[in-house]
Amino acid sequence: MITVVIPLYNKARHIQRALDSVLAQTYEDFEVIVVNDGSTDGSEKVVERYTDSRIRLVGQANAGASAARNRGIAEASADLVALLDADDEWLPDHLDAVMRLRTSFPQCGLYATAFRVLTQRREIAPSYAGIPAPSFEGVLPNYFRTVYGDHAICASTAAVPRAVFNACGLFPEGERRREDLDMWCRIALKYPVAFSTRIGAVYHQEADNRLTRGGPILGEPKVVQTLDEALAGEELPAGVTRLDLLEYRNIQLITRAQNILRRGYRREARELLLRASSTQEHRGVLRRWAFLSHFPGPMLRLAFGLRSKLR
Repeated sequence: MITVVIPLYNKARHIQRALDSVLAQTYEDFEVIVVNDGSTDGSEKVVERYTDSRIRLVGQANAGASAARNRGIAEASADLVALLDADDEWLPDHLDAVMRLRTSFPQCGLYATAFRVLTQRREIAPSYAGIPAPSFEGVLPNYFRTVYGDHAICASTAAVPRAVFNACGLFPEGERRREDLDMWCRIALKYPVAFSTRIGAVYHQEADNRLTRGGPILGEPKVVQTLDEALAGEELPAGVTRLDLLEYRNIQLITRAQNILRRGYRREARELLLRASSTQEHRGVLRRWAFLSHFPGPMLRLAFGLRSKLR
């Protein structure tokens, strides 16, 4: 059995799509825990209309996506927890792929499938670096070299054994954005990661009320602190070098700098880019964004705002 955890906050227009995609799974031995994180738009009423006994609604005061995921994990009955955001959806064989990975590679701490991204104007197929073959299903040779942009796994494709959460801790609360990257990093530092390039989910970037559309998150992401601690230690995962961790750390800093520079925060972006100056593999990207950081803030906001509307 699998426990599916869905954090829910003001997704009244999307939660039905997410739940319907779970109920359409070819693997049917699951329970669904929807954690209503203080929604004010009636999202919970959509969930209450479902009569399937496998769906359970839990309520709490608004505390963020990480806190909602952690509450769902605490409520889980199954040994394996699969995550899905309320505005994303699964393809029908996603859980089958997850269970196939779990059965074949029981030693792993994280199981995930590929995903495609849907924006306002187009659909983006995944293109991963660090995958042994285009059609791959197995244990990743090196999680920290497997990236799609700055990451390989999103919260709507991941499944984690509860014992792994017990060993690695839960999602960091208070981070507000991309806190899942820190969770996957902490797991990958302790356990192998199993992955399938078969697309199992659709990441709806065009959905309402996405965290990525909120105000800028200044400062370094939590995952950088985790990586710095690992780099300061003596033991690394098998097959992972310090250079692997360092370059993964650097791309996280560069990505955060990009996100805040798009909103005109030049000084804060330059500070993050300076912290990533040790990179050898991403020097071209680093220099390009360092150059852009010298343009006036209003010009940057206008240019990137127009670009976003055309995506």
